[in-house]
Amino acid sequence: MKNNGMKLAAVAFLAVVASPAYAGKGGSSGLIRSAIQSGSVDAIVAEIERTESLTCAECVQMVTNLLEDNRYAVREVAAWWFAKRPALKDMVAATMVDDLASGSTIKVRNAADFLGATVTYTALPTLRAAIHRDNVGPEGKLAMVRAVAFMGHIGGNDVLATAMSDGDAGVRAAAATAWRDILGQTSAAPVAGLLNDSDANVRAAAATTVGGMGHVAAAAQLETLVVGDADSIVRRNAAWALGKLGQASSRAALTQASSDKSGLVRMTARAALASIK
Repeated sequence: MKNNGMKLAAVAFLAVVASPAYAGKGGSSGLIRSAIQSGSVDAIVAEIERTESLTCAECVQMVTNLLEDNRYAVREVAAWWFAKRPALKDMVAATMVDDLASGSTIKVRNAADFLGATVTYTALPTLRAAIHRDNVGPEGKLAMVRAVAFMGHIGGNDVLATAMSDGDAGVRAAAATAWRDILGQTSAAPVAGLLNDSDANVRAAAATTVGGMGHVAAAAQLETLVVGDADSIVRRNAAWALGKLGQASSRAALTQASSDKSGLVRMTARAALASIK
């Protein structure tokens, strides 16, 4: 992470000498080190959380290293730890924004996860630009979608809209799901187009979002899916969505789906029918 670790260690040293040392909930640098050496995600998360209020120069470097761990849960708790220390968080965020703009896929992944977990709204313009980079792989783009969902800010809509047309189905599905997490979101129209996606996971995610957001204009597409899609999860989600929309015109499709070969589809379709007045 460039010279970030060295800079953070210096800041942490100043924090230590300027205030009395205290531990959060019984944590220590030694316990963090042991947890990291164990390789256990649960142990690492537990020890990082226990040092929520620990003033420790050595801890800064160890937690900084965790921001580059390959496991999301570890990166997330490390970001949470920095969020408890605004001055250090801002220093790391500046480096992470640079990585979004020009870093490799893994650098982008780590940066987006940090900026999302710390709810760094000032990174939204860079996220909007970075999602258009053609040299960032799916892992980096998934992290950008995840960051926008975590922030829940409508300023991230362009990130999600762009991700919905990505060549990777996982990215498209994640963007369709994240669309609902944005505060103040008023329309699911951009997601409705994914109801015809070639990938079943994307169609299933899109059905849940348009139904959950009450996008009545998608009712006809959902009716087609609930009786004709090859994937049972898509049919089940379409049935659930139609129940949420509550359109009387959907009764025929839901009645047909009530005899579906999948028990999940049948049960969901019957529940949806019962909800339509």
